[in-house]
Amino acid sequence: MTLDDVSEEEVKQFNELLKILKRFSEGGVTDWIEKPILVLLENTIPFFSNLVITDVFEEVKRITINRNVVGSNKRIHNISQLKYPPVEKVTKYGRCNLPKQSVLYSTFLKLTALSEMKPKVGDLISETTWRVKNNQELIYSPIFKNQPIDMSLLNPRTFEINQVYKKKLKEYPPYLQQKIDSLLQFVTDEFTKRVDSQNHFDYIFSAFFSNKIFNEFEKGNIEAIYYPSVQGKLSFENLAIKAEAFENKYLLTEVHESIVIGDPSNGKGGYTMEGISDCNSFDYTTGKIFWEKGKFYQSDEHIHEIKKAFNVDFNED
Repeated sequence: MTLDDVSEEEVKQFNELLKILKRFSEGGVTDWIEKPILVLLENTIPFFSNLVITDVFEEVKRITINRNVVGSNKRIHNISQLKYPPVEKVTKYGRCNLPKQSVLYSTFLKLTALSEMKPKVGDLISETTWRVKNNQELIYSPIFKNQPIDMSLLNPRTFEINQVYKKKLKEYPPYLQQKIDSLLQFVTDEFTKRVDSQNHFDYIFSAFFSNKIFNEFEKGNIEAIYYPSVQGKLSFENLAIKAEAFENKYLLTEVHESIVIGDPSNGKGGYTMEGISDCNSFDYTTGKIFWEKGKFYQSDEHIHEIKKAFNVDFNED
């Protein structure tokens, strides 16, 4: 598409198409219409514009629910199990991935990570901190057009990005501006919508555009997608990073192990955890985590109670 080939009529047709796609999205996607939607998106909605920003994210955080990775409430001993899943294990759509695509999901605050992962009472969880190597920059494309639903709140980072976007948008002809803006609003709405956790097909639209951003936009040079946390009501942010970029640019610096003893289902509005142990000793060559034997923040009696109540295994690997 060139800068002068967009007409008023084309903008109208494009907006009508987006309305049709939005109805599909709002109605809920099932396996029956999965392939037709992908074909429709591929053949009608080119992803042709978004901001590209380069910045240093000094530290990112993740929370791993141990049983989801190792199959039981067992201590994790391998660094690889605290990262992105192997491609063959990715069988569902995610907000930033198609099936068979492995992306590392991270955030910047522990509470954001908890709200995204939703551990339950009795879960052994591993909170990990990853530091950037050598102050390396990350090339990312942001999702930024929607502010928190609560009008009394403001997400400063996405607000600032939106101001940059508005200035850059003026560099294009008027009708092309409208088409770009319609596209990015649709994409943003898909990234920031609430999804039925039992129906991964509802992620199909954001997953489709994530694939475009990661693998086609800017010749595949985008390393991360920066997007508001839906669970955090768009007030905080997440960062989805390509596996290769994460391997090259980040290093594990700490694992903090906790047991969840209270979650939002109790009506008290948040999570309560008991710290179990910390570790910052690793062999990056072999990928091993060196937990200090017998080091617990709780008494031996309480550790025994935790093991018995929640079937937790702290044994050596």
